[in-house]
Parts: sequence; structure tokens; C-alpha cells
Amino acid sequence: MINPFGLNDFKENEQVVAIVRHHWFVLLREVFGLVILFLAPFFVIPIAFAIAVQGGTVPPVPGGVVIFFASLWTLVLWNLLFVRWTDYYYDIWVITNHRIVDIDQKGLFNRSTATLLTLDHIQDIEAQLNGIIGNLLNFGNVTIQTAAAHREFIFEEVASPNGVVHTIRDAQNQGKHSAGSAHSV
Repeated sequence: MINPFGLNDFKENEQVVAIVRHHWFVLLREVFGLVILFLAPFFVIPIAFAIAVQGGTVPPVPGGVVIFFASLWTLVLWNLLFVRWTDYYYDIWVITNHRIVDIDQKGLFNRSTATLLTLDHIQDIEAQLNGIIGNLLNFGNVTIQTAAAHREFIFEEVASPNGVVHTIRDAQNQGKHSAGSAHSV
């Protein structure tokens, strides 16, 4: 079976049930910070220039130097934006009919893939919507309790956490029915 996630250990009858990402507001929040950083020089430089004019010393700065540093600043922030988008887009949780896989993108060239747990080890799942924005935009955390050594897994700031809980419960029930039918044959 070919899978688009780079998972090498897909089982024969394993199917992807859902792909869970962070809510789009998480990306928007980080992009807003980059926009503030982009606009900051347009406010700081005129204020510094006005202070220098009042002091009687105007530094002679050639236009080419200003264009160079403005271009460099824009390029750095554009790269930061691209890195943030890459982290957002490729940081996913894959829910299959057997397990939950965490694919964690860290920067541009570092990705870790780990099977968090198999669906039959889940004891409890809880969805949490926090704050006004989380309730208005329907995003929050999903906490999964297990009986394993690592007892708690948290999907942070995901879209529709109640829907994610419902999807995991459905996948668990499908797995129980398919395992029961395999044993009864």
C-alpha cells in the first residue's frame, strides 16, 4: 500500500480514517506576529530619524543601503513565514483504523514520526474548548488517557476537538467489529 505520509509500517488492512491538523487560527496567530515585525521598522525608523533631526544631526544614509536592509528584512521575515507554514502544514496526527501516528515537523528539514498508541489501548478521550476564541472558532485540545507507561497524550489546538473524539471512537468501534468478525470466522 502506498501512503503519502512516509509511514513504513502500514499493516495490510490498515486504512487512514482521518488526518488532524492544528486549527488555522494557530497559523494566523503566528503570521500576525510576523506582520507586526515586518511593520515595526516603518514606525521605528521615522521616529529615530525625527529624533536625529531635532538633535541637529542627520546621518547621511545612501538610498542603496536603505533598499538593501529593507530587502534583507523582508527576505528574513518571508523565510520565517515559510518555516511557520511548513511547521503548520506538515505537523499532523494520522488516525488509522488501528492506531494514531504523530508526524511532528520541526523546522524545514527535521521530521519525527511516532506511533502514539494503538486504538485498543485508549481508556478515555476528552475534548476541551478553552477561551472565547476557542469556543467561537471551535478549536481546542484532545486528551487521550491510556493504561500504558505514558498515560496521557494531548493533541493541542486542533480544529473541532469533539469531531476528533468522535472520529477516534468510530475507528475504535470499527476495529472492535472487524476484530470480532475475524475471530468468529
